[in-house]
Amino acid sequence: MKINKLFFILGLLFCFQSISAQSYMVVRKKGSARRYEYRPGNYLVYLQKGNTQFFRDRITEFADSTIVLENNILRLNQIQTINVSEAFSNRAPIWRGVEDVLPIAGIGYLALDIFNDSVIDGNPISLDEGVTTTSGALVLTGFALKWMRRKKVDLTNPKFEVYIVGF
Repeated sequence: MKINKLFFILGLLFCFQSISAQSYMVVRKKGSARRYEYRPGNYLVYLQKGNTQFFRDRITEFADSTIVLENNILRLNQIQTINVSEAFSNRAPIWRGVEDVLPIAGIGYLALDIFNDSVIDGNPISLDEGVTTTSGALVLTGFALKWMRRKKVDLTNPKFEVYIVGF
């Protein structure tokens, strides 16, 4: 019985010997912990050197320092700019949630106050100064967080680097 288990484990090790981790592309600023990751199946929005418009294409695989896309094959040094707004980032998920929720909360707070004041209390429609200021601050904070987030990485700038991991 013990010999059967030993052969089973050795057989599994032999079968899974050639399995390796999936490779992915990393875009980051040198010296920073923030990184953007692209895996096969993700969309890459990029500006190729010598072109004036951005292209959007799905990544199929990585080979050495080459990205194989559905409609193109690129070397990493051919990419001038990458739009990182759709990339996976190690940014705290709470910030992405906050920038989406704050504008909705501000508008909802203002609408709830108007509804409460006019429909429930029966007063004519008016805006309370404190509620308007608070809801405006919520909306502006949410949009400011969204505006401050990095959207593009210029790879011609020596501060940024792109490389493929796991190949």
